[in-house]
Amino acid sequence: MSDEKTGPASDAVDGDSAADETADAITDTAAGEVGDTEGAEGAEISVEPDLQGATTGIKRRRPWLAMALAALLVASVAAAGSVYWWIYRPDRLTNAASQQRVTDAAREGTVALLSYAPETLDKDLATAKSHLTGEFLKYYSDFTDKIVAPAAKQKGVKTEATVARAAVSEMQPDHAVVLVFVNQVTTSKDRPDPALATSSVLVTMVNQDGRWLISEFNPV
Repeated sequence: MSDEKTGPASDAVDGDSAADETADAITDTAAGEVGDTEGAEGAEISVEPDLQGATTGIKRRRPWLAMALAALLVASVAAAGSVYWWIYRPDRLTNAASQQRVTDAAREGTVALLSYAPETLDKDLATAKSHLTGEFLKYYSDFTDKIVAPAAKQKGVKTEATVARAAVSEMQPDHAVVLVFVNQVTTSKDRPDPALATSSVLVTMVNQDGRWLISEFNPV
């Protein structure tokens, strides 16, 4: 290993030696060279404006530095907000709790859609429509007015649906598809004995103002 030492300590020693030599030179000048001292004073005067100019330049740059840091901070906050919206927020809207909510809504909507009785027909159809939206709502309204309501009243058709199972097939923050397995029991004046029918349906759900509503209802 080398005995030479480098770094701040060595620089300090060199600085002390240079300071001693400078002090000796100043002492010699003070003893016999007054004219040179006056020249040195003149040199000091000529240097001060340069130092003042440099200081002024630094002061002028500080506001720009502060503005740059502020802009960087704003950009960082905006970036964090974007990350939250595009990653964290959608994740929260598609997690297990959200899937459970959309599944429950699909179950309730399916039961309402396929259950009605002659004595409570108007109420039953209104309840079903409250679970629907978009073009499917229009279709269901026309279908029940022209087909279901007359048959239920004239033939005493009564049907009751239950959901055996349901599971999310596709999940997005504002759109989901739920596979629903349905058992449906139907009676009428002509067929008083209960008739059981089983089916499976892909129920498309859309989130409107915090409510999951049925936009499509497709048997599979």
